[in-house]
Amino acid sequence: MSRQQNIFTKLFVTYFVIILISFFLFNSIFLYLFHVNMYDDFKEGFAYSKEKIEAHFELADSEDWSEELLDASLDISLSQMNNSIYIYSSGAERVYQSSYDQAPKLQVDRSMVEDVLRGAELAEGMRVDNRLVYTIAEPIDVTAGTPHVMVMVYYELDHQYKQVLIMIGLTFTITMALTGFILWFISRRLTAPLREMNRIALQLAKGDFSQHVRVNSKDEIGQLGSTFNYMAKELENIEQMRTDFITNVSHDLRSPLTSIKGFLTALLDGTIADHRKNHYYTIMKNETERLSKLVNDLLDMSQLQHGHITIKPTTYNLSEQVRLVAAKMEPQLQASDLFIELEEGAGDVYVFADKDRIEQVLINLIENAIHHSPPKKPVYVHLLQEAEQVKVSIEDFGEGIKEEDLTYIWERFYKTDKARSKKTGTGVGLSIVKSIIDLHQSSIQVKSEVGIGTTFIFTLPQSNSKDIE
Repeated sequence: MSRQQNIFTKLFVTYFVIILISFFLFNSIFLYLFHVNMYDDFKEGFAYSKEKIEAHFELADSEDWSEELLDASLDISLSQMNNSIYIYSSGAERVYQSSYDQAPKLQVDRSMVEDVLRGAELAEGMRVDNRLVYTIAEPIDVTAGTPHVMVMVYYELDHQYKQVLIMIGLTFTITMALTGFILWFISRRLTAPLREMNRIALQLAKGDFSQHVRVNSKDEIGQLGSTFNYMAKELENIEQMRTDFITNVSHDLRSPLTSIKGFLTALLDGTIADHRKNHYYTIMKNETERLSKLVNDLLDMSQLQHGHITIKPTTYNLSEQVRLVAAKMEPQLQASDLFIELEEGAGDVYVFADKDRIEQVLINLIENAIHHSPPKKPVYVHLLQEAEQVKVSIEDFGEGIKEEDLTYIWERFYKTDKARSKKTGTGVGLSIVKSIIDLHQSSIQVKSEVGIGTTFIFTLPQSNSKDIE
């Protein structure tokens, strides 16, 4: 990722631009208010000087001052730095001018004096000798019955604006430098967890699940870090499950294939006597059936997990189905020297369920009982009607399941025989059972005690024979 595209740069530039724009707006408003306030001060100064001149002329008239005395006294009282005052007669002739050595040579236009005499007010800025000046002119009453015009010119505006701009520029430079450093630090701090997550995500992609994000806050970034760690843990579990799946399937496929290959080789080279051939043909047939069941279970498991299987509940006779399944399992029971006992209660029991899928559940549970029961032991199938439910239980008196294994028996390919030394099924049968029962919006429990036996119990909604379509 280029530096221009990373979130740190975007965050830093965005914050910096926002602050830059804010600072520009602040300075623009400040400069405008400075301009308005300065001109208001000029107008107040003009009004004060105007009152002072009128009072001065009134005093001179009452005490009959000479013209020279009046000019001298006005010059003393009105001479100020940075401004000049002019008084024009009704004929637009200049009759008084205060002295200010650094004042530019301003020539007041005659038409302007005439306009003011007619009642117009003048207040405007202009450039004289490349210096910005502000001029205010209004009529003034200095001689009874004779209108005059007072013109006041303010200088050194450039200097005042320059000082303000220097202060703004200096403030801007220092502020933006400090702000830039703080923004850089904050942006780095905010994006640090994201960079760490990106680095760890790359490690996850390479199969390294040992690293986790350090969560140092409870805000959105902290929550994202916790979620990221949870995702990494789930990915690790999935990866472990995938590895186990490959290992288990390879083991379950290799064992029967190895047996079949060995027997075929022996049959082809004549090692096996003719009278023993049928025995080995039977073994090969059983191993082929194991392979077929494994493939079918895998396909069923895949379809159940991806939701490709939907149940089609109907009302049917569960008692009859259990009897048929028991008859179907009779060869396996005889081969293991086991027998099955049915406890159906009084009369047949009808349920509302998917007949084919429930048969698959019964077969898987009875096969599980056969695989884990010692010879000459019974396998009980109980059907018990409770309220609107039918409780189905399959009980065996086999080796039992350890308590620490009970939580995991519904997982795919989980076997209590860790060494997988026994040919006790594919390890997906109970997972399929759980998925089918879940599809029926029901639940299945297991009770087991090592050395005593195991009982699986699930319920189905009870129905009535009258509901059979």
